[in-house]
Amino acid sequence: MGGQNRETLNYSILAGYYDRLVKDDEASAHWCAYTKKRIQGDKILELACGSGEITLRLAKLGYRMTALDLSDDMILKAKEKDVDDLIAYHVGDMRDLSGYEVYDGILCFCDSINYLSSMNELRKMFLDVHGHLTNGASFLFDMHTEARLIEFEEPFIEEGWIDDTGYQWAIESDNPRIIHHFRFYQNDATVLSETHVQTVFPLDEVVEALTDIGFKVVVTSDFEEEEDAGAEKYFIHAIKE
Repeated sequence: MGGQNRETLNYSILAGYYDRLVKDDEASAHWCAYTKKRIQGDKILELACGSGEITLRLAKLGYRMTALDLSDDMILKAKEKDVDDLIAYHVGDMRDLSGYEVYDGILCFCDSINYLSSMNELRKMFLDVHGHLTNGASFLFDMHTEARLIEFEEPFIEEGWIDDTGYQWAIESDNPRIIHHFRFYQNDATVLSETHVQTVFPLDEVVEALTDIGFKVVVTSDFEEEEDAGAEKYFIHAIKE
């Protein structure tokens, strides 16, 4: 399709289509069950909360939820769902938790941790998270395994329609990066585009960084009880000692 091409970053375009592309009620239910099994206490901070699907489910289960996301557009979408004002939402960077309280658990789900670009950023974030947890509390997150880099050596392309808007979602890898290209084709021939880049981190370096800061680390994969390097995701349960 021809016409003007407008490219942006930080979910300013994707926010309007996000739930239609990736919403998964079954996965959200699994995330809630995973959290309930591992968090002691009811005061939780969710990092990179996106459109608030998991956040709202946890709030309705009785958790006192605070949630942040770097994208103000995504936070607006999340607030629209929270009609009972159960959640304290903030536009904020998960790399800087200054001003936030201390929590019984901190979450960062749906491979959001992979939006950090280096191990230095990860270490700084882990240290900040550690300082905002009560003793014995848990930090839960997931991240891509190295198998994802192999999976996307040959680009993956999904195409379809959201109402009357055509879209293309292309994913490719360039070790250690996974690159997502989103294009939305408007009726006036304008093409709205966003590109998101994720970094895949070696598991041993992540575990070492967490351990050095003072976490006990348990690694599983894809909602399973064992670690599998061939799975899509590592699930990390880091307990503040």
